[in-house]
Order: sequence, then structure tokens, then C-alpha cells
Amino acid sequence: MDDTSAPRPFSPSFDPLEGVQAGGPAGAIPFVYGHPDPDLLPVEKIIIATERALRARGRLALQYGPEQGYGPLLDYLIGKVERDEGLRITRANIMLCAGAAQGLDTAARLFTRPGDVVLVEAPSYHEAIATLRDHPVELRQVPMDGHGLVVEALAEQLEALSRAGRRVAFLYTIPTFQNPSGITMTAERREALVELAAEQGLLLVEDDVYRDLCYEGRVPPSLFELAGGQGVIRLGSFSKILAAGLRLGWIMAEPEVIRQIVSCGLKGNEGGANPFVAHVVAAFCQEGWLEPHIAQLVARYRTRRDALLAALGREMPDGVRWTRPSGGFFVWLTLPEPLEAEAVLAAATERGVIFTPGARFFAQASEGGGRRNLRLPFSFLSEAQMAEGVRILAEVIREQGSSEAQSSKLKAQSSKSKVQSPKETGDRPDHPTT
Repeated sequence: MDDTSAPRPFSPSFDPLEGVQAGGPAGAIPFVYGHPDPDLLPVEKIIIATERALRARGRLALQYGPEQGYGPLLDYLIGKVERDEGLRITRANIMLCAGAAQGLDTAARLFTRPGDVVLVEAPSYHEAIATLRDHPVELRQVPMDGHGLVVEALAEQLEALSRAGRRVAFLYTIPTFQNPSGITMTAERREALVELAAEQGLLLVEDDVYRDLCYEGRVPPSLFELAGGQGVIRLGSFSKILAAGLRLGWIMAEPEVIRQIVSCGLKGNEGGANPFVAHVVAAFCQEGWLEPHIAQLVARYRTRRDALLAALGREMPDGVRWTRPSGGFFVWLTLPEPLEAEAVLAAATERGVIFTPGARFFAQASEGGGRRNLRLPFSFLSEAQMAEGVRILAEVIREQGSSEAQSSKLKAQSSKSKVQSPKETGDRPDHPTT
């Protein structure tokens, strides 16, 4: 008879509901996760911060909190943006949320109406696209180039939508170290975008979660700053700079927008965004631990980025192109024609390398966007894993390129044979085939 009260032996198998960092199939190299490096999570300091928060304000930390968020943490963030960016805001401009994802969902819930158009970059963060698709809106793409969102194309699209009588609720953009491309919108483009948005009355939702992870140069001013805090909802998060499991971020906006969010039904119902976590994070920041932790992240991720770029330069065949991000987590790779990312993924998976193909980062994938692209994160994998993964990817790409070239050669020979020997078919073509 089984003794159900006896302790179960430890099982080395991974429980998918225990965490999301299983790393794919056993032995796989997962170029999938845009996650912080688990080895860089400051576990011991968070334990200390948790104890200090509970001992100092335990009864407040474990109770419902203010809808706007824990005041001392808001004050820390106000000081941080002034130190880092020279940007002065007050409590009226900021509130806490359960990660930037909740901030985007809240913007979609409060500032869209059924049938509205929401504009997104092409490409854009695939999980943000999924969040927006939960709402009764139509997503339209705005193209990007190496300098960020193409403002002229946005202006043309706004004009066309206006002529069609369509209402545009907002533009969702990741202007800094973009996910998935790694591209940063130039200062000139940002100024042009803010000017166009003001002229058109277009709300901008600025996802700025990677701003602190800058590996070279200076980060251009945020859209929020350039707009004087008007007409921009700016999202930030502790997920990339402290720990994703905290599920804590913030929203910056003009006071009327903050008041509208704070007074909405969900906020009134939830008792603030993660009050206990907010107390812990505040204690962590008040100890002066966040800034040196970010510096450690920047140093490590810069090394990882450089290692990935070096591996790509060493291994990839001619015709393959990729971005060189100055911050963030991602490199965006483009395959030469006629190769396709899905076919490369299928072959690479058989050899233990997985990645997210580019089509998943396009809101209008039916138009063919991302067919030749793949996203390569460098934050999660070790340098050795990335080197081996890139070697395998390059091998697959080289093989598929040779296969496509051979196939094209055979087709050309077959076509030429038909043109030169029409008698073999019993019919002479009127025009040569190509």
C-alpha cells in the first residue's frame, strides 16, 4: 500500500509550471529567450531587502497598497530619471504597474475603442502584438530602417487612414534598443515623430524598458522628454535591470492620464501593483544597490553582445546580414534570398539549435514580413553556447544556400533544354521560356 504522506524523491525532470527557463529540449541551444541571465540575478541582496522591508514596514507591505503605487519607490524613480536623463517629473507623472506588459494592456483598454487602428513598428515585439490582439482593434504596421521607424511612412499612413475615416488610437513604439531588431531610433527621427504626433493628435506609447542597458554611446532623449511629457505614455520595467520575476514596472505620463489610469476599475480593485514587491524593490534601491547592479549587467551583456557579433562575423557565409545593437538584448539577422527562416529553423532544430523566426514579429505577417529574418538574443546564453549555436546555424544556412543554388541551376538547365529541344515535346514554343 502506498504511503501518500511519505516525501516524494527528487525528480530531475523539469516541471513546465515551475519556470520558463528549461532551455528547450535537453541539450538544445535556445536562441529564444530574451531573458536576463539567471546567474546575474541578485538573489542574496533581494533576500536581505525582503527582510528589511518586512521588519521596517511589514504590516504595510503585506496589505493592499495605494492604487498609484508605493510612494518611496515612486520617489526613487523620480530621482533616477533626473540623475540619468536630467528629466524632472513629480509623483503626478508616474505610477507603478505589474510590468510593462500591464502598462501596454492598460493603454489599450482605456484609450482604444472597438474598430480603432493601433499602429506598431515592423518588426515589433511579438508579445506586445499578442497583447494588442486581445483587444478589438486592427493592427497596422509602420516600416523601419536602420535609423528606426520611418516617420515619412507613418505620415502617409495617417493621411490614408484619415481619408478612410479610420480612428488611430495610438502608436506603440520601442525606440531604444528595439526588440527584436536592436535598432535605436535616431534623435532626428524622434524629434520628427514627436512633431508629427503633436500635429496629428496621435498618442504615443513608448516602451523604454531597455534604456539602462547601453553598451556604447549615449541614448537619445526619450519621446516623453522631447514631447514635454504631453501625448506620450512611457513604460519602464524592473524586469530587465533587476529581476523579471518581480513583475513590477512603471508608467510615466501627463497627470491627467495618470489620474485616469489610477481611477480605472482594475486599479481600484487590485490595491496597487504588487505592494509587497514594491516594498522589497524600494528597500533594494534605497540601499544603493541598483546602480552598481546595472553597471554589472552592462559589462556582462556588452561582452555577450561582442561575442555573438564576433561569432557571426567568423561563421556566417556571404550574403547574411545582421544588426549591431548598441544596447538591449537582441541581434536581428537577415538571410539572403531565397532562404527562409522557417526552413532554417526546421533544419537547425534537428541539430539542437532553436530560435524565433522573424514572421512572428510582424503584425501583418500575411504580407511576408520577416520571412528571411531571425532574432538572436545574447542575454541568456553563455558565450560558448552562442559560439556553438552560431556555428550550427551557419552550417545550416550554408547547406540550404547550396541546395537552393543547385535547385535553381537544375531548373535553369531544364528550362534551357526545353527551349533548345522543342521537338522532344512534339511542340515548338512560340517564345523562349525563362
